[in-house]
Amino acid sequence: MDSVTQLLSDLVAITSINPDLSPGGAGEGEIARFIGSWLERAGLEVLYHEVRPGRPNVVGIAGGSGGGKTLMFNGHIDTVGVDGMQRPFDPVIREGRLYGRGGFDMKAGLAAVMVAAQQARQRGLRGDVIVAGVIDEEYAGLG
Repeated sequence: MDSVTQLLSDLVAITSINPDLSPGGAGEGEIARFIGSWLERAGLEVLYHEVRPGRPNVVGIAGGSGGGKTLMFNGHIDTVGVDGMQRPFDPVIREGRLYGRGGFDMKAGLAAVMVAAQQARQRGLRGDVIVAGVIDEEYAGLG
């Protein structure tokens, strides 16, 4: 499994059900901390903004050397519920596709922008590259 697929698998395995949609849903705290920790290891500055108790946005900044434009990637970190799904947080790869709750909407996109920000940091671009993982897109867009 390549590193991007592994990252996506790790993200899918984290329960991040929006509690406003599914009472008792885990919310975004655990996935925000995972993303923040990953981005810190990649050399980015990480900030958290707690929008609701236990439900933080996470922001990673790959600071540029100066004089360049800023590029921001924004993706949501909550998912809808899992009613009727068997093992929704056990990612499965079949015929080159990864299946699991949130894999398409939008944890694959998050994995892609996290890796893009890591590569931007390594290349020392002039402008900043920012990754924002925001809460609550699936319900009220509070993030």
